[in-house]
Amino acid sequence: MKLATRLWLLGALLPGAVMLGALLLAGQAFRAALESSLDQALLAQAAAESVSLFDRPDGPHLHMAESPLLDAVRPFAPTGELYDDTGALVAHFPPAPHPLDRPAPPLDGPTRELSTLESPAGRVRALVVRLSSGDGRRWSLRLSASMAQLDASVRAFHVVAISFALGAGAILLVLQLLLARRLSRRLARLSEHLERVKAGRLDVAPDADPGGDEVADLRQVLADATEQLKRARAVQDRLVADAAHELRTPLTLMLTSLDLALRRERTPDELRAALTEAREEVDRLAALSTHLLDLAAVGRSWDVAEGDLHALLDEAAEAARAQAEVSGVLLEVQGPSPAPARFSALALRQAVDNLVSNALRFAPRGSTVTLEVRRAGAAWQLHVVDRGPGIPADQREAVFAPFHRLDRRGGSGLGLAIVAEVLRQHGGRAFVESATAPGAHLVLELPDVSP
Repeated sequence: MKLATRLWLLGALLPGAVMLGALLLAGQAFRAALESSLDQALLAQAAAESVSLFDRPDGPHLHMAESPLLDAVRPFAPTGELYDDTGALVAHFPPAPHPLDRPAPPLDGPTRELSTLESPAGRVRALVVRLSSGDGRRWSLRLSASMAQLDASVRAFHVVAISFALGAGAILLVLQLLLARRLSRRLARLSEHLERVKAGRLDVAPDADPGGDEVADLRQVLADATEQLKRARAVQDRLVADAAHELRTPLTLMLTSLDLALRRERTPDELRAALTEAREEVDRLAALSTHLLDLAAVGRSWDVAEGDLHALLDEAAEAARAQAEVSGVLLEVQGPSPAPARFSALALRQAVDNLVSNALRFAPRGSTVTLEVRRAGAAWQLHVVDRGPGIPADQREAVFAPFHRLDRRGGSGLGLAIVAEVLRQHGGRAFVESATAPGAHLVLELPDVSP
């Protein structure tokens, strides 16, 4: 079932049917209330008459027939008949002619009895009261009230209620049809946009939606997601192009070296030199492919847990101690201990190792590379500082782009890109601090999400 059909079915037809059923039930309750009021009026009239039936010496009589308001109440006043123990009609109201011609009620039965009777004039509600006079004679008093006015009131209620229900249902139906049509158009535009995205067209944003409701929010989410996909595809295209370029260079050098080696007879030393150059390019390709795999694997199946950032720096420094000794550089770890936080120890350690490796590559002999953990408001910062040539101010953002290298002294150009991606997956960032002293000052900042 389509959404538009569901809207007008559940938003108009079903509420209208429920409202109509409720009004019909209300009509039945209204009838029951009117009948109860009529029964109470008959009982009150019977109570008044039964007290004064035998207050005259000339015999029993109905006081309602002698009321000074007789003409005023005649259209709606109940009729009355008084029968003696022989079944003879002794008194009645209205005086003459009596509109009802019914047999006397039997003397045997309950003290009072209510029933609905059919007559030529229509349905009537009848109350029979059985009583005794002072001399022991038994009498029957029957009061009857026409139900025509009650039936007319209930019919009027039904007409008004059903008309109201049908009118309200028609209005709801029209409103729901308009709403469903509008909502269908809005959702159709979003579906068209998703089809464009599915086909790879990320250059067109979804149509504007001024609705200001959940559909408009969904449109905004789709617009943001489309823009992110567009940027991601641009980054991916650039990464593929850069990777192809980086892979082509060593392959070209290898091909050239091998072609030269095969062009003429070579001495063992010349062949060894050619193979050594090819082996160096193979190592470069292997390192490049490893970094590409590392970059692609960032964020997959991370085990995020409580850890100590200071301990992580200690481990990174200990692991790089041998390389530091070869380079003649001292490694120093500073900052508070412990420094508790939630992070992926494997991923964050890889990011720190990349920074330490770069620092050792550029740090001059006899200098110190400092690893420090600092508290920065609601975040933790890991600082790696060396005393090398530093990073120019105009390249402090570009160094985190894939394949960006400050010089050609080794490296794949992916190390800092992996660092930036690791921090982004942690909800943090990697950046270059403005240095007041010579050297490079790189910072890893991640939010403190520890309990």
